[in-house]
Amino acid sequence: MSEQNGAAKATTVAPLKSIFKPGSTLTLLVSILFWLYVCVHSLFLGFPVAVLIRIYHIFIDGEKRMLQHKWTTYWAYHYHHWCPFQRTSVIGRENLKKLNGQPAIFVCNHQSTTDIMLMYGIETHFKWVSKKSNFSIPLIGWNMAMNDYVPVERGQKESIEKMFKHCKKHLTAGSSLVFFPEGSRSTDGSVKPFKHGAFTLAIEAQVPIVPLLLDGTSDCLTTGKGTTMGIYNGGGWDLTLQMLEPVFPSEFPTSAQELSDLARGRIVKELDAIAQRRLLVKDKAQ
Repeated sequence: MSEQNGAAKATTVAPLKSIFKPGSTLTLLVSILFWLYVCVHSLFLGFPVAVLIRIYHIFIDGEKRMLQHKWTTYWAYHYHHWCPFQRTSVIGRENLKKLNGQPAIFVCNHQSTTDIMLMYGIETHFKWVSKKSNFSIPLIGWNMAMNDYVPVERGQKESIEKMFKHCKKHLTAGSSLVFFPEGSRSTDGSVKPFKHGAFTLAIEAQVPIVPLLLDGTSDCLTTGKGTTMGIYNGGGWDLTLQMLEPVFPSEFPTSAQELSDLARGRIVKELDAIAQRRLLVKDKAQ
């Protein structure tokens, strides 16, 4: 358990050595204990407190619901940050200062279900844009609705139009937004092509785009790697969330496609740099 708050140029430390091997009894045991803790904590603390805060927001700050988000940040982020078997690094928070308090659209690569927990490490107020079915998940999805996050049904024109309207309302109120523009999790660690919705919205609303990247979570829990439930599958011990420099409207190219390519290119470039640094550290350690 640790956290690094520094510039993007921070050096990569030696990888953690894990005693948990894929498919081992110990890995399965720790996975069960982790999910048991998530369920018990959510049922008896996370959700009940969220309900009380939602009642508070009926009377105060009913639009942004900042206290609701602060509680959700603690609820979601501490699962990784306090975990004794993982090291979380959050890099580039100083780039938030460049926004001067204005709302922005954060776009991030998507490797794992656990990305959502780690994303709260940016420690700023935002609203998720998420597929509508997630809002039906017991406790977690209900809290998403209480935060007034933005649901969308893929491929449904009416839902997408409603999503844009909802997003613009949040941006006008001063709330930032978070998108996974790949649309779904990557199963092989590569960054899939970005969909244009977030970038079209940024151009129309004239708000900055802030690229984010997640690294390490694909080895923690993902589809396509033989792991169906275990968060500890022999990897995912070094988790990184990095905020890159904002792209301001004055720097936008002429189309959403070009803006999408720009943001994705910056994320891919930094992910490649992280991989190279880790290889270098590994070679030196041998």
